[in-house]
Amino acid sequence: MECRHHPTCPGCPLADRPYEAQLRAKASRLHRAVERFGHLPEPAPIVGSAFTEAYRHRLKLPVHIGKQVSIGLYAEVGRGKKVLHTPDCPVLAPELREALGPIVAWLRGKAGVHSLDLRVSRATGELQAVFACRGGELPGGARAARALMRDVPALVSVAVSTADKAGKRVMGANPRVVAGRQALEEAIGSTRYDLLPGAFFQADPRQAAVLHGLVRDAVGKATSVLDLYAGVGAYGLMLAEGRRVVMVEEVRQSAEAARRRAPAGVTVHTSKVEDMTFDGSFDVVVLNPARRGSDPASLERVAKLGRRLVYVSCGPETLARDLDVLAAHGMRTKSLTPIDLFPQTREVETVAVLERGEPVRTWSVKGGSAQSPVPTGVSGARGRPGLVWVLALGRVEAGGSKVARWKPLAEVATHTLLAVEARGSLEAVRGELARRGLRIAGEEQKTRGFFAEKAGLQRPFVHVARGGAARVPLHGDLALALLALGAPRSLMRSLEQG
Repeated sequence: MECRHHPTCPGCPLADRPYEAQLRAKASRLHRAVERFGHLPEPAPIVGSAFTEAYRHRLKLPVHIGKQVSIGLYAEVGRGKKVLHTPDCPVLAPELREALGPIVAWLRGKAGVHSLDLRVSRATGELQAVFACRGGELPGGARAARALMRDVPALVSVAVSTADKAGKRVMGANPRVVAGRQALEEAIGSTRYDLLPGAFFQADPRQAAVLHGLVRDAVGKATSVLDLYAGVGAYGLMLAEGRRVVMVEEVRQSAEAARRRAPAGVTVHTSKVEDMTFDGSFDVVVLNPARRGSDPASLERVAKLGRRLVYVSCGPETLARDLDVLAAHGMRTKSLTPIDLFPQTREVETVAVLERGEPVRTWSVKGGSAQSPVPTGVSGARGRPGLVWVLALGRVEAGGSKVARWKPLAEVATHTLLAVEARGSLEAVRGELARRGLRIAGEEQKTRGFFAEKAGLQRPFVHVARGGAARVPLHGDLALALLALGAPRSLMRSLEQG
């Protein structure tokens, strides 16, 4: 793709590659994630997009207002970062590019605006804008919003949200409409949706129709469906005809939008998935969590609710981790189908189909047997430990006692991967490390959220690499966590060889 802002702009890192090469890179990313779990199947060939440019029907971009107005991503320029002005971005839908001219002119002098969320409906051609503003007030208020709507005739809804005080998040909080309609209408196939300000929806409704087809085929003739992380009802509303559908969505505005369109037989709950309880079971459970994936407790409950699961994911690494947890609870992955929703980027969506089967919690290895981290929270060789790998917080020097001796293997993102020679039970070894002030990544509540967000780590980083005569390579979820933290490939090769 030709773009005068590439490669300074970080938004399209694969723009200089032919599209077939982009697809190979995306498929390879998924393959590398799932190959770390021996029970997961080889993915199907990736489904490409017919729309590789001008496909984004939504932009979410920082705004810089000074002598000039800039709208674009942050880019490294000189010795610092600045907002790169990219109103001619070639992946934006033409309607968005056309609207940016008058919006930039309107923004002059409005220093309180932090970012812009602008979308166009493929179904109607109408626009919706959300300005994240410091203090949650739009400069000029409703009168200024109506003036902008006159300058941009297709703009039918203007909202304001409260900008992040630290300026780290592009999206603001608590959006509210100050002029125009409360919702924008969109459609995928014959299903209509209401999009309230800030609501998640796929960037290209045309390619989303292909994704919906994969989900519809996976659901098949099921008559009852549980739709988790339902958003505005993308899948639940599509599947509503002739079925009992229950949707769960924690974002109030999205749940309300789904409820407004829900026909008879469809129930929408405004709740976190982890807080819900369900009576009975469903033919199919559809999961579509955010990039960070689901959590182990929710996955355990979900595994008991459906005869089949359809997991839609935009994060191959967290998907592979979650499929491993589901396998331990008896839901086995039957197929993995990658699909490209974001040409020019490294992102890849995947539809995984799971059915009930034999749980994967232990398996044979040379010299003994190995275990998954479910339910103990520890992976690796079973039995009395000989060598244990742990990721300790901060910089740690070699040391030891009668119970355990440890030495650093590598520094990973300011933390220390340790090889611990165990001279007692695993509980005794962990107790000794704690007494010596060595804290394990993912073990303490106050750091657990950080490692979950940054590395997808959802348990303490503890792996029994050797127990008796058995040697067990690093478990897949821990390997993916180290890679997310920037561990060198040479280290990964040694750990994954056992």
